[in-house]
Amino acid sequence: MIRKEWRIPWELNERIEEIHELMNTLHIHIKHIFREANQLADFITNTTIDQEEKQQFLNFNQLPSRAKKILNMDKQ
Repeated sequence: MIRKEWRIPWELNERIEEIHELMNTLHIHIKHIFREANQLADFITNTTIDQEEKQQFLNFNQLPSRAKKILNMDKQ
């Protein structure tokens, strides 16, 4: 709906138009990326969503071992 690929239910039309205007004003572009194409982000999201405290990884060594493996496999 946001990307104008589907018809918008009339009840949402006004809100969606507001979103489009904001996106144009702020130069926001939406692009879908399949989860399979971004395994590292998917893994980190799933790992951290179950935890109550915020996690921040500032470098490779701070990543969980599974995340390191995914990243290294992606380089090949």
